[in-house]
Parts: sequence; C-alpha cells; structure tokens
Amino acid sequence: MNLQEPTNLNRMPSTTVKRHGRRHSTIVVPPPAALASSKSDTGDAPSILIQHSAVGASFLILLQLFSKVVTFVLNQTLLRFLSPERLGVSTQLELLCSSILFFSREAIRLALQRQTAHPKPDIYRIEGGVVEGTVSGIAQSVVNTGYLPFLFGLPLAGLSCVWYYFRGASSEVASLPYFKSVVVVCGIASLVELLSEPMFALTQYKMQYKLRALCESGGVAARCAVTFLLTVSAREDTGVLAFALGQLAYAVVITGMYVCLVWETTRGKENGIFPKRIWREEISRSPWFYFDSTTVRLASTIWVQTVFKHYLTEGDKLLASYFSTISEQGVYALAANYGSLIARLVFLPIEEAVRALFAKLLAPPLSAKNFRFSSDTLTSILRVYALVSILSSLFGPPIAPFLLSLVAGSRWASSSSSAPEVLSAYAYYIPLLAFNGVLEAFVQSIATPSQVREQSFVMLCFSLVFAVAGYVFMRALKLGATGLVYANMINLGLRIVACAVWIRRYYRSMAEKIGDVTDEKRANAGRASGQLFPLVRRDAYPSGKILGASVVVWAGVRAIGRVDCWSKFLMISGLGGALVAAMAWEEMALGMKAIELIFPAKKRGGGKKSK
Repeated sequence: MNLQEPTNLNRMPSTTVKRHGRRHSTIVVPPPAALASSKSDTGDAPSILIQHSAVGASFLILLQLFSKVVTFVLNQTLLRFLSPERLGVSTQLELLCSSILFFSREAIRLALQRQTAHPKPDIYRIEGGVVEGTVSGIAQSVVNTGYLPFLFGLPLAGLSCVWYYFRGASSEVASLPYFKSVVVVCGIASLVELLSEPMFALTQYKMQYKLRALCESGGVAARCAVTFLLTVSAREDTGVLAFALGQLAYAVVITGMYVCLVWETTRGKENGIFPKRIWREEISRSPWFYFDSTTVRLASTIWVQTVFKHYLTEGDKLLASYFSTISEQGVYALAANYGSLIARLVFLPIEEAVRALFAKLLAPPLSAKNFRFSSDTLTSILRVYALVSILSSLFGPPIAPFLLSLVAGSRWASSSSSAPEVLSAYAYYIPLLAFNGVLEAFVQSIATPSQVREQSFVMLCFSLVFAVAGYVFMRALKLGATGLVYANMINLGLRIVACAVWIRRYYRSMAEKIGDVTDEKRANAGRASGQLFPLVRRDAYPSGKILGASVVVWAGVRAIGRVDCWSKFLMISGLGGALVAAMAWEEMALGMKAIELIFPAKKRGGGKKSK
C-alpha cells in the first residue's frame, strides 16, 4: 500500500467520533497492517541527525558568507559617503528593529525546536483538519504557532517606535532629516519580517536549511541594493532613510520568497502555511485546537530569559548609547562589524545547527548511545574552537590595525581614531564568543521550564554586573569603546561559567538515569559523568604539541611587533601559515572522524562477506 496517495484512504475504515453527545468529523483509522507497513527503518539516528546538522551548518555558513561579502562591499562603498555620526545612528536603528524582532519571535523559535522528531504516520486523517501527533499534525502545529510572533509584534512595534521617537532618541538624532519617517519604516519592516515566521518555523523543523539560505540571501541582496542606490543617488541629505528603506526591502523580499517556496513544498499535503485546526484524541479536552499548550507555556517561560539575554547580547549598543558620543558609537560599530566577522560567518551557523541537533538528539526517551554521542559531538566542537581561539589571540591584535587601514581607509585607522585599538581588543573577545555560543546553544536545547526560570535569575545577575562593568570601563576609566569590549568579555566569561556548571550537572544526573546503565556503572555514575562531561575531557583541548608550537609562534609574533608595513605582514602571515599547517597535521584524526560522521560509508549488501 502506498500510504502517500490520498486515494488509498478510501480503503481504510472510518470512525465517527462523538464528544459530550455531539457528533464530530470522521477520522480515518488505518488497519493494523497499514500501521505495520508505515514503520520504516530509521537507521543510525545520531548519524542521520549529525549529517542533517552538518549540511545545515554548511548552508548557513554559505548564507553568512554571502551576506557578509555583500554587506562588506556595501559598507566599503558607503564609508566614503558616511560620517561616524551617521553610522552611529544606523546602529541605533538596527538595535530598534532587532529588539522588536527578538522579543516577538525568539522565545517561540526556541520552544518550537523541542517538537518531537518521532511523529505518527500520516495515515491517520480527519476531515477539516489534521491529527495531533502525526507528521502533518506536528508540522501544522509549528506553522500555527509561527503566527504568534506577528500578533505579539503588533503592539510591541507600535510601543517601541513611539518610545524611541519621543524619548529614546537624543536631540542630535531626532534633528536628522526624515527622522519620523525612518522610525515608522523601521516598525513596518519589522512587522513584515514577522509575517515570514510561520514559513521559517516550518523550514527549521524540517531542517530545510537550503531553502532558508536561499530566502535570506535574496533579502540581503535586496537590502544592500536599496541602501546603496538610495545613498549614492540622493541629491540631498536624507539622513539614515536609506538604511530604513533597505531594511523594509529585506523584509518584503524574504517574506515573499518564503511564502512562494514553502507554499510549493506543502502543495498536496495535509498541512499548509496558513492556520488550520488540529484534532486531539483526549476526550476530556476540547477536540480541536490551533496552538500546542505545552509549546506556548515553554515559550512564555523562555521569553523572560530572552529579556536578559537580549540585554546581554545587545547591551553593548545600549551602553554605548548612554555612555558615549554618537561618534564613538560609530567607531565601535565599525570595529565590532569587522571584529565579529568570524563569529557571524562560522560560529552563529554552527550554534543554530547545534541547537537543533541536541534538541532532537537528547529528546526523551534518551538512549545511552545518544547520550555519549552528544558528549563526543560537543567535545569535538570545543576542540576546534580552542584551535580557532589560539589563532585569534596570537595574530588578531598585531595585525588588526594594518588590515583596518586597508579596508576602511586612513580616516578610520589613524592614531586619532580608537577603531584600531577596539579591533585589537576584539581579537581576545572572539574566543569567548565562540565558547559561549555553543554552550548556551546546548543549554537552550534541553533545559526544562523550571531550569529556564533558574537561568533567567542568573541572567538578571549578569545583567547587573555587565552594566556596572560598562560604567566602570567607559565612564570611570574613560576607555571608551575599548572599555565596552572589556565589559563584554566579563559578561561572556560569567555566562560560560554558568553554562559549564549547568552542563556538568546535566551529565551527572543523566548518567544515573539512562536505561541501559548497569548496577556496577550506576555505582560509579560520578566517575562516568566526569568522563562524559565535555569541558573536563582531555580531548576537548589541543594537544601538548600544538600548545608548544603556539608558544614558539607567540615569541616570534612578539619579536615582530605591531604590523605597520607589508614586510611585517608577510612575516606574521608566514608564522600563521606554519601554525595552521601544524594544527592540521596534528588534528588529522579529528578531521577524518568528522568526515566519517558527516559522510558515512554506504552499507553494501545485507550479509557478511565470505572469506
């Protein structure tokens, strides 16, 4: 029987469901033979998940690469037309849009990643809707919930724009041309982008990263094109109107592409991209619903944490707006954009893929195989990040000012500008970005609602520490934008410690609960959890040979000093190439292991080879 063909449903018996004396729609119930034939061999689940995650991360990295290359070219052109003051204002507008989007959708996105990866087959059908727990039922629940961010965003966008227009913007910013229009356009752009959330949620659930990359690439191209054309062709000072219209173009294009492409993938299926009711089997409750109550409750719990997380993530922009001038904000924005390139190109896609991977890999019921596989995967990522951290810390500070002079011009790299110093400090900040990102992704993927509330309190404490550190470094010590980087480093350091404590506690508790642990192993659960805890495993860190080579290279870099000419640049590049080659040789086994996980050898035949 081909269960994918709707015509075959006529052969299945149907049952009329009655609730509280009322007659409801007919649900198609498959015979036992159909249920048996619907079961498929899932194969090696961890391997399949890691393949999907690796492919997804690859597409997201390509998306970030395209986005950053296009944005980089745009910024290089616009820097010739913009002053630090204009760039600082555009950063404030970016913060306004990102805040509306973040508070409207982030909690929903994180909650939807907990959807089960083991649905019932679609041979369960019902007239006028979909059945809870089936492939179509779960997909439709994801889509329905995806409309909540737009409903939340309507009042939030209005209140945020009104507040920013009357109270949030300084008199210097409010006096810019078209300021009122800019604020209104930013609010509209945020709402239009929120309309794409149902389709985004569905592509994330199905791990259709290629489709997502295509849509977001189109939006980035539209934003850059509109911003560039309006800035270059303007005959009068339009302030930062070009940035707002560019954001609107991004929202329109990405939403339009999501609707067209996802609509095509759902044609002929029980679920769609518009809200549709879902039928549940529980007799004690209403038979029809639109939103899964468990997901909504989890999202409401997570939302409290996102308030503090957003402050800690975007807090540098908030502190800069309070403790620095518009010119200093522009300098920090430039240095941060260049300094965080590797984080946005590589770390962010990996975090998104890891979050989706662990949410499915460690979903209950948890097996010992998946449990150990999660430890091995996180350990390998931490080892790679440690290697990247060594390179960033060794070569970033001396080479950053020279590269800045090449890409941004002498005005930004001169001794009168603090941009070179800020960019050099960012090189030490990058390792913290890497480790914090992947550890928080792990925690967010499996934390229970009560644990999320506990983390929210911890985030509140870190927010206060971050604010105090920002004041001390920026206002008391007068370090300006560089002090803001130092405050961020303290913030991320505390968050890394908190995540490490939580992950250790998780592995210790789960080592005692997994079903196939023997009594002997259960008695030694503490020792077993220590062996599985990624942050204390020896293979989570570089070998002694790499550390020794790094010390030798560090001495060479110190001898060369700060790069201010091509000869020094070539010498440091030679040292960097030698260290990268040594790392590649020493970590060859790690690379081969990753290749085997992502591209496993296909099984040949069903039996063993005869000698």
